[in-house]
Amino acid sequence: MANQLTGKILYIYPSQQIASKDGSKTIVKRGIVIDCTRFDPYTGERGFENTPMLEFIGDRCAELDKYQAGQVVTISFDVQGTRYRNKDNVEQIFTRVQPYRIEPRQTGHSSAPVQQPTPQPTYQQQPQNFPPPVDANGNVKDDLPF
Repeated sequence: MANQLTGKILYIYPSQQIASKDGSKTIVKRGIVIDCTRFDPYTGERGFENTPMLEFIGDRCAELDKYQAGQVVTISFDVQGTRYRNKDNVEQIFTRVQPYRIEPRQTGHSSAPVQQPTPQPTYQQQPQNFPPPVDANGNVKDDLPF
């Protein structure tokens, strides 16, 4: 099962070239920040803010050229972890989120952008006054047992 995040692009960073410690290699990386904050489907209220930054590496950096801030995208990623023992023999674990695909959000048959739900006003609906039911003779029908 693929891990995916869907959200609106807030910012795309320019590419950076990172040299290895010995200077023999250069790695290209490029970050993207997306807003994947969830909304309550009933009230429209925003949940806790969720705006992760993901870094594309190498050839995948060029994929970000097709996108701009404000677009809604789905990013597929892997979660990778590495165990490491430091000089004091204490184990540490490094976790990386490695994106490998970005796609525009598909919205059914139309290509219109996805909009966030607008908050709905919270008010109680007033009862409506309907005339009481009447029978064929015009008398008010009262079939309540009390």
